[in-house]
Amino acid sequence: MKLSKNFSLKELTRSQTALRMGIKNEPSQEQLVSLAILTNTILQPCREKFGTVAINSGLRVLELNRAIGSGDGSSHVKGEAADFEAYAISNAELAEYIKDNLEFDQVILEYPGPDPRDGWVHCSYNKMGNRGQVLTAVRNNGKTAYQEGLIYG
Repeated sequence: MKLSKNFSLKELTRSQTALRMGIKNEPSQEQLVSLAILTNTILQPCREKFGTVAINSGLRVLELNRAIGSGDGSSHVKGEAADFEAYAISNAELAEYIKDNLEFDQVILEYPGPDPRDGWVHCSYNKMGNRGQVLTAVRNNGKTAYQEGLIYG
């Protein structure tokens, strides 16, 4: 099933953890609507601007989300978020593009490092209203800490 011109439902639900653990990572109707909105408002514009966009994580049903140790309130559970990269540019450049050009709920530059390919970009879209929150996730004493803005380099 196509969610947009260049993205399929399979890309947004694929999970090695789900396969390994036998978890059905299939969307409800509400999650499917959210995935279609996310794909058309965030992922497709990035694809059209930069070429190939690789999805690291999209929808996570609650059981899968818990299996990977993420909180129950994650936007991934609602089908409102994806973690991804665009091969043509650095993750920092991708996050900057989204911040400056697209409507979003959250954009998070996750774990940037010395290599521009380190980490990934998390972006969410909430059909009920978007905060436009911009964060960077870093490791601090082995735990994830979120800092305001995009911090890299």
